[in-house]
Formats: sequence, C-alpha cells, structure tokens
Amino acid sequence: MRELSRSRLLAAFLGLGAVGAIGELLVDRGAMIPQLALVAPLLTATALAYRPGDPPRRAWIWLACAAWLAVVGESAHLLFGPPVSRPLMSLSNALWCVSLLDARRKIVRGALVPPLARPWRWALAAAVLVAVLVAIDAGRELLAADRIDARQFHIAFVQLCDGVVLIAGTWLLGALHPLWGGAAARPFLLVTAAAGCFAASDLAPVFALLPAPRLWIRALIIGGWALLGVAGLAQLELRRAMFARTADLQASLRALGPRR
Repeated sequence: MRELSRSRLLAAFLGLGAVGAIGELLVDRGAMIPQLALVAPLLTATALAYRPGDPPRRAWIWLACAAWLAVVGESAHLLFGPPVSRPLMSLSNALWCVSLLDARRKIVRGALVPPLARPWRWALAAAVLVAVLVAIDAGRELLAADRIDARQFHIAFVQLCDGVVLIAGTWLLGALHPLWGGAAARPFLLVTAAAGCFAASDLAPVFALLPAPRLWIRALIIGGWALLGVAGLAQLELRRAMFARTADLQASLRALGPRR
C-alpha cells in the first residue's frame, strides 16, 4: 500500500510539473497560471478536510491562501503588469513563512518530536547565518540605491522571507528526521522541499555561474509548486487513512454490542 501511495504521488508530481513546463514553453506572461490553478484547489481541499481546531488545518489554510494569492498575482501580471502583481506575490511569500512557523509552533506545543540532534543544530545555525547574510545584503542593496522603487523593495522583502523559510524549513527537517520514511512526516517534508526550491529560485546569484540561469530558476519554481501540490495530496491521503481506521474501530466497537 505504501509503495502504491508513493507511485501515485510521483505520478502527481510529474503531472503537475508537466503542466507547469508546458505553460512555460507556450506563453511568456502568466505561464504559471495553469499549474497554480491545479495546486490551489488541492491545498484548499486539504485544509477543508480537517475540522476547525484540528492541528494541521491552519497551516494548510495559510498554504492555500498563499497559492490563491499566487494565482491572482500571476493573473494580475498577465493583465496589468508587475506593478500590480508584486504586492500580491510578496504577500504570498509572507504566508509561506506564516505556514512554516505555524507548523513549527504546533509541533513544539504538542511535544511531537524530541529535541534536535546535534547535526541538525549545526544545520540550523548555518541556516541562521545564511539568513543573516541575506538580510545584510538586502539591506545594503536598499541603502546603496539612490531611489528605492517597488521592484527593489519586493526583491528585498522576498529575500527576507526566504531567510525565514530557510530557518523554519531546516528546523522542520531536523524535527521530523526521526519520522522520515513514514507517511505521517511525508506531507511537511514535501512542503519543506517546496520551500527550499522557492528559496533557491529567489536567491538567484547562487545560479550565476550555471548555464542558462533563468531556465534553472523557472525549473525550481515549477518543481516547487508541483511538490506543494503533491504535499497536499499526501496530507489528504493521510487524513483519509486515519478516517478509515477510525471508522473501522467504531464498527468493531458496535459489533461488540452494549456492555451488560
């Protein structure tokens, strides 16, 4: 059953990635709209699969809102250009941060995992250092500019969000490390991988020495959204499995009959 689940998730990733790649090849502006139009409803269905108050629900609501904002942002870019789309995409990035931080808060509050192992503490320290360097670089670029325009502010804000995502994502990877390989950890491992793709695509200077850097960046963005869609499917599958086990348990209890 687990292998079949992985096969379905792999097929979903390839399908969502193909939709994004085809859109990128066929159109210049609004290329991500078809892929985002598939991912956003998936994340919405994932959030709505849980009752209010269930621990995973709020993190998935934030992710669904981020995806819908990206849909609106890409559509605004297509119709009106970057000045209208930038604030929407900035807010979408901010909701990514909120989602990962909310997931971390739920894990800490529920004491669901042991403290980070030493290698992951070193990895977290490295992530914090990188985030600080990114923040310093973003601030320096803004201070060096004669006049700060909306584009420069958007880039700096997105890079700051990337720093937060890098720290929260590293912590989540370390916190969920004891559960790697299990279905329970799979959705947020995929979310963290997607966040890593987006952070890498925004920190474009990393790819400056690679051939056709824009191709690599667009591939990372397409892969990130595909991973996020697959994460929603994995969470839905986990929810369905838990609901089925609960229903089986209730049926077994009813079969035992009332106590005398």
